[in-house]
Amino acid sequence: MASGTVANGGVAGASRRLWIAGLVAGAAIGAVAGLTWSGRPATVTQPVAFDHRLHVRDLEIACATCHPFDARAPFSGLPATESCASCHAEPLGTSAEEAKVVAAARSGSTLAWAPLHRQPPHVFFSHRLHVEAARIACDACHPTFADARSPPARVRAIRMADCLRCHLRAGAPTRCTACHR
Repeated sequence: MASGTVANGGVAGASRRLWIAGLVAGAAIGAVAGLTWSGRPATVTQPVAFDHRLHVRDLEIACATCHPFDARAPFSGLPATESCASCHAEPLGTSAEEAKVVAAARSGSTLAWAPLHRQPPHVFFSHRLHVEAARIACDACHPTFADARSPPARVRAIRMADCLRCHLRAGAPTRCTACHR
């Protein structure tokens, strides 16, 4: 039989298999990057519509108070219910959102916060190098959080251009092995 016959799928079969492989690879890359089929970031729902503005701007609570791993790990860490309970074991106000926090603190249940940023697994990022060594403020990379009255609904994939823009401006290393494993 000739190579283009129906028995082995021919050119049409190879094209179809290649298209399916591309589709599967694209879906896998999108899943790692936190994207949906449309290429837009996945939506997330937080257990509480946390008011960063109240806590960060009005009460002047440092980011590291609730995100304790910011100086030691790639991931800033999500607040443990115990962190919230240190202030909210009893109600401080009358909001429905605070009532959720107080209820979780009293029952010992976990507030299941969802991450809002994703970075590819082949990228190495150290909050310690950026926050402690370079003394970069959290809002340099997360500029909208301090003024947010509620969490964003979409996961944001961190892109190489975001990092390069700052590294070039600051004269920080841009060699591939500085950030890529």
